[in-house]
Amino acid sequence: MTAIKTPDMNDRLIAQLRTSADRYECRSFIEGDPIRFPHRYTNAQDIEVSAFISAWMAYGSRKVFLGVLERLHKVMDAAGGPYRFIVSESWRYLSNEGCLYRFYKWADFTVLCQRLAGVYSRMDSLEELFVPGEPLAKGVFNLCSEFEGVNGIPVAGSTSANKRLYMFLRWMVRKGSPVDFGIWNHISPAQLLVPVDTHVYAVAKSLGLTSRNCADLKTSVEITGEMAGIWPDDPARGDFALYGSQVM
Repeated sequence: MTAIKTPDMNDRLIAQLRTSADRYECRSFIEGDPIRFPHRYTNAQDIEVSAFISAWMAYGSRKVFLGVLERLHKVMDAAGGPYRFIVSESWRYLSNEGCLYRFYKWADFTVLCQRLAGVYSRMDSLEELFVPGEPLAKGVFNLCSEFEGVNGIPVAGSTSANKRLYMFLRWMVRKGSPVDFGIWNHISPAQLLVPVDTHVYAVAKSLGLTSRNCADLKTSVEITGEMAGIWPDDPARGDFALYGSQVM
């Protein structure tokens, strides 16, 4: 589909965003990003579990949370890989005492694993929570409902930007990318939202891509609408474009 130039974006800005996306959506991006962990696996269920846990952990100091994820993946690999770690309930043997990372305790990780085990006892993939043809928001609601009360998982129906959750969906859904996996088919890439954190929000605000004064879900929808003017079938590619851009 041919990109449609939005009224608020001039040719120079569109070219800037395209260049930024091309620069950052490449194999070298992977090593410094939490997506590097699921890239260690070839089995779809291992990729999915690793990606969900990696996205859950991805906040605060990148250097620190990548180190914590390294430790967790060593534990999971010792049990036969992320998916096997979950369904064999190897997580029951972890200590529930003490801090795991910032606001997360080891007990939070155990509860997260318990909920994942519950999902996988009923279905083969988290993708089954998303019904083809239904709005993305319905699937997001279903996913959040499965993890109700788990620290770090948004409340179902939340109006927050839910950056880590939409990042996880980007990883699972976008196809033909050297970074993202594209192993899910129930969601079209055109349905995805741009994951919005403080950096992406600040850049988008400075470029005039949002008029909103906070980084919430409506802001993500607004920014995604602008990115759809460049990539109508794949607006979440704008995540790479904004990640690599600077506040003006």
